[in-house]
Amino acid sequence: MRRPVRTRSARPKSRRQALPASLRDRLALLLALATVVCLALALLLSKDTQFRQFLMPGPLTSAHGAIENCSACHAKSGSGKLSWIHGLVAGDPVADSQACLTCHKMPDTAFNAHSASAEALQQSTQRLTKLAAGMPVPQSARAQSIAFPTANKLAHGLYCATCHQEHQGVNFNLNSISNEQCASCHVVKFDSFDGHHPEFANYPFKRRTRIVYDHAGHFGKHFPEVAKKDPARRIPATCSTCHSSREDKRVMAVAPFEQTCATCHLDQIVGKERASGPKGIAFLTLPGLDLQTLKKKKASIGEWPEASEAELTPFMKVMIGRNERGRALIKTVNNLNLQDLSRASNAQIRAVTSLVWEIKRLFYVLITGKASDVLADLNIGGREKLSANLISDLTASIPRDVVAGAQQQWLPNLGTEMANRQDAAGTAKASRPAEADQQTPSKNAPDAAKAAVARPEAAVPEAPAASAKPEGSKQPAVADERPQNRAEGQTDDLLHPTPEELRATAPPVKPAVRGFTAYAGKETASTDERSPARAGIRSGEKVAQAEGAVRKPAPADERPPAKAADQTDDLLNPTQDELRGIPAPAKGAGNAVPPEGAAPKRDAARAKPDSAISADDAPGTGRADAPAAPDAAAAAKPQTRAAPAISIESDVEPENWAEYGGWYRQDYAIFYRPTGHKDKFIYSWLFLTGPKAPKGDKKPAAAVFDFLTSKDAQGSCTKCHSVDDIGGKGRTVNFSPPKIATKQGRFTNFVHEPHFGVLQNRGCLTCHNIEKGRPYLQSYEQGNPKNFASNFGAVKKELCQTCHTSSAARQDCLLCHKYHVNGVVTPIMNTKIPNQ
Repeated sequence: MRRPVRTRSARPKSRRQALPASLRDRLALLLALATVVCLALALLLSKDTQFRQFLMPGPLTSAHGAIENCSACHAKSGSGKLSWIHGLVAGDPVADSQACLTCHKMPDTAFNAHSASAEALQQSTQRLTKLAAGMPVPQSARAQSIAFPTANKLAHGLYCATCHQEHQGVNFNLNSISNEQCASCHVVKFDSFDGHHPEFANYPFKRRTRIVYDHAGHFGKHFPEVAKKDPARRIPATCSTCHSSREDKRVMAVAPFEQTCATCHLDQIVGKERASGPKGIAFLTLPGLDLQTLKKKKASIGEWPEASEAELTPFMKVMIGRNERGRALIKTVNNLNLQDLSRASNAQIRAVTSLVWEIKRLFYVLITGKASDVLADLNIGGREKLSANLISDLTASIPRDVVAGAQQQWLPNLGTEMANRQDAAGTAKASRPAEADQQTPSKNAPDAAKAAVARPEAAVPEAPAASAKPEGSKQPAVADERPQNRAEGQTDDLLHPTPEELRATAPPVKPAVRGFTAYAGKETASTDERSPARAGIRSGEKVAQAEGAVRKPAPADERPPAKAADQTDDLLNPTQDELRGIPAPAKGAGNAVPPEGAAPKRDAARAKPDSAISADDAPGTGRADAPAAPDAAAAAKPQTRAAPAISIESDVEPENWAEYGGWYRQDYAIFYRPTGHKDKFIYSWLFLTGPKAPKGDKKPAAAVFDFLTSKDAQGSCTKCHSVDDIGGKGRTVNFSPPKIATKQGRFTNFVHEPHFGVLQNRGCLTCHNIEKGRPYLQSYEQGNPKNFASNFGAVKKELCQTCHTSSAARQDCLLCHKYHVNGVVTPIMNTKIPNQ
């Protein structure tokens, strides 16, 4: 019996039944929802740090690894757990770059290429465009420029993220920039340094050195001559004798002066090797004048030395021109030959007369006052008030005795002249009518400068005729020229003291004979012409200046005047009265000092000279008619003993006496001799006048600068230190050595030290070859430091390619070039000190 055949439909229903499709979809949806809920709960319940690390695209570099808040760098990123949604939209590169600048100090041109100024980029682009026109472009560089154009980025600025990509790992170098990144923007397209890199253009001589040092001249001429004359002098044997890069690896510095140049040039600075001209700098002088013409023109200048041939120094021009009136005076006499005034007009004669009294006032206040007060208000180009240290350097701490000694020799009656001048001014003021006072610019200011504005012809009145005063007359003359008193609102002017100030400072004086007087010009003053005037200003006894006047001997019974309260003992310059009171030494006693307790000697004023004692007058002779002369009668007898010598003669010339620097007096001039290298007197005057002394200027400040920087100037500063123009405004002497700051703004970065090991025997000459015959020194005669011809030939690219190739030393762009030309600085944060 056959079994029946089973068909598919005949199978059991339980085995054919399956899950419906809708059920499977619902199950998958539930599982996905549960996964999302679990994940959301895990994220919401997790810590903020774990959440940010989960969303971070990659770990930060080591420099930024401590930053935990994303919003510190990303402007559109919040601090919440859902802030990651903001990252789905592109951020603002400007805002993100501004966040970088909160820690990294950058200039205002931070988003320019190389953070350079627009002017520097334009100049560089023009130069490179001309260079690129004659160079072939590699195919790889051409393809890269087409695939990745960068013109738009350069037009809108380069942001920090253009070159610095974060989230690359802890060990990633944010400063690394590939050669392809550099080449994508540059006008000149090249593939590698040993490939199509452009040739060097006069590298590295972009600016002349600050020190004028002719290597070719020293090696070829000076060193051999020095070796022949004085083999003991030190001559550099190697380049390292003078150059070192230890302080700054980027700058090949020069060793100190004492180590390099002092053996040959120190004597030139102090003047020991000067063959002609004075070895010191004339600071104060009594300039030579055409006294005959001044006398013929009846100019009232008082006493003045006839023998002087000195010139008015530029330093005196600066000091006299400290105000507007003084500057106008200097401008008037600047073009005059003071020793030939035969063709001078009346106005110029009056200006010369005013100049004489300004010089006398300058000497007067330098003796009676302080040098710091005289120079404190120097106004050179609107500078602020000078500091005490600068004034001390400008005067080289000149002793008052130097000025006072010069006054005693040149102008012994200066104190009398100044006092009479002020007294005459006070008398003229008292006798002037009221309506005359009303014509002056100010009722409280009888200022001669203002009077000169109202009445120019009376600014410097002429002296009366010579016949107005009988010859030999001792009547004091009235000063013709009124002093310059302080104007209303004017600060202390020590060169123009008021009569009240003079009466308060100067001792009372007897009137002296006034008029036109010419000092004999003899460099020594006799002892009987000295008086204990305050601070060296003679104003004691009556001075007979008229022709034929004879000083009468002082009465024997006249006692020496009492010493003033503020007077110091002047043992080197005793008065005649003091000399009469000095006891005469006993005959044969020599210079022996009397023993203690010995009887005092009799007064020299009461004793006869040894040569005048006769046998008849000797005591014990038995003459009854020999009168016992009283003290007064004995003192009235003439003294025949010569006054003791109070000076010491010397055969040493004054400028040789100051062999190693300092002040000395010679030929109606007070000189300063430099003390050595870095002399503060010369440096301070150059520092003060240089910025206000453009080339060709005729002002006193420029005159001082030109005087101290000339080829024959004492100190020889500009023999080695170059002078640069400051944009047409002034000039500066390059005393300071180059620093790392002077390298700012340069694209090339070369360090010497890594190359010392490959120089072998040629040393520095491996790269720097001396080329003779180049106009090196001539390039320093003009003020543009970029117009330069070096002693050395430029470094060639082929020299660097001997090592820097694709198979040897590195040749990436950042090896020799830096991107940020001015560097990047991380500033200190502004932190408030907590209250205690």
